Amino acid sequence: MAINDQQLSTLINSPDFDPEQMGAAFWCEAYVVQKKKNEELESKLVNLEKELEQLKEKLNKLSQRSSENSSQPPSSDKYKKKSLGAGTKGKKRGPAYGHEGKTRNGFEQVDNYIELNWEICPVCGTVPLKVETAPVKRNQIAELVSKPVQVNEYQRPLYQCPNCGKQGHAELPLGCREDFSYGGLLSSLVGWLGYGGHLSWAKQRYLVETILGIPMSQGSLAKMHQWFCQSLYPSYEKWWELIQQPGVRCVDETSYRLNGINYWLWVATSSSTCVLFLAPTRSSSEAKSLLGEDFNGILSSDCWSAYSPIGAEAKQKCLAHIERELKALETSHLKANRQFAQQVFPILHSARQAHRNFHSGQLSREQLAEHRISVEAQLAEVLSHPPIGGWAADSQNLANRFRKHWSDWFTFLTYPEVKPDNNDAERALRPVVVHRKVSGGARSHWGGQLVAMIFSFLETMRLQGKNAVEELFNLLAGERSPPQADFVLSI
Repeated sequence: MAINDQQLSTLINSPDFDPEQMGAAFWCEAYVVQKKKNEELESKLVNLEKELEQLKEKLNKLSQRSSENSSQPPSSDKYKKKSLGAGTKGKKRGPAYGHEGKTRNGFEQVDNYIELNWEICPVCGTVPLKVETAPVKRNQIAELVSKPVQVNEYQRPLYQCPNCGKQGHAELPLGCREDFSYGGLLSSLVGWLGYGGHLSWAKQRYLVETILGIPMSQGSLAKMHQWFCQSLYPSYEKWWELIQQPGVRCVDETSYRLNGINYWLWVATSSSTCVLFLAPTRSSSEAKSLLGEDFNGILSSDCWSAYSPIGAEAKQKCLAHIERELKALETSHLKANRQFAQQVFPILHSARQAHRNFHSGQLSREQLAEHRISVEAQLAEVLSHPPIGGWAADSQNLANRFRKHWSDWFTFLTYPEVKPDNNDAERALRPVVVHRKVSGGARSHWGGQLVAMIFSFLETMRLQGKNAVEELFNLLAGERSPPQADFVLSI
């Protein structure tokens, strides 16, 4: 009769058990039971060792995460004290020899010339004499005046035309609006401080009242921001039309809270234009709304699935994202991960170097296209020859990603005007992320759309090399109608 493991253990541990009386059949059956138990334990041990390796890898990834090997911002990196190596001892500080200096030698315009005289000698009290032959010592110092903002009262008498009888008043100067007490230039400065300078509404009011000496209520500040909405919207629509035209477009997205609900800010950039678009989802339909249903340019993005359905002449996947993940594999305790990073990194670096050589005039366009064939062949060789036992989980995921987007990794070698990453889009989103952390998001739909429009404006001005405050004043000066408290733009 067959016995199970529990029965065998009970029988052996009984006080009257005599092993010599059990016979060969009993012990043979006991051996089989024990062998089966050992095999089960060995199988469990192998599984536990695999789980332990996975947990060690996860712990290593979490403990070693930084801005260099993941997508987290540099501000979250732990502080590391820089140590001077043996080669840096005695190195000259400051700019390199022959570097052209940028020292400011005064201002272009001086408003007041003030002569300071030495009235009495501080040692003996005698009246000193001016040394006429010595050069005058000059110091140009910029300083705030006691009232940096002046209040103008425009008095406009009523006039009547003697010919047709029409009555009317003279128009206010540019930047001034009916029934609003703050001019366009002051409003432009407040707008830049609020979004370019990331000041909260309370701090905007504090600065206007304490530094500029002008009282401002919460309602007036709200009307001022609604004025920004009205003035920016026509230009925003034109930029959106331009961004949907053929060309190289870097795209990305980030979350943004709207009245406590999670929305998404999508961004698309060109060489001279940037458009941010506030949308309720992170789906491909929003990306199509931003770029248009029939986009026929070159799309540079990360590997987020929402960009896959978008039609484009060509696509470029961000190498910076993949390189950060490869950087994390270099410190992995799994040999297969380290091996994968060591083999792929030189291929990507070779492609980047060829792109730089083209722009420095060392390679022709045809040579650059030939280099793409070479690096793709090298990458295919790595992916098709994994080590014995296969790649580890992390490196296998990257290998699968390379295969899935095979034609999108080295587009910049065929189209040199394309960059190997989508850093332009990430750079455009960085001020929005700072603003989101400072403000916590918007409290209304028009406030959320103002964020999209004004950061589109600020980044577009940066790309075009224009003064954002002056250009915002020009937009405000073109909008003369009074701000409405209930102004709302549809999403």
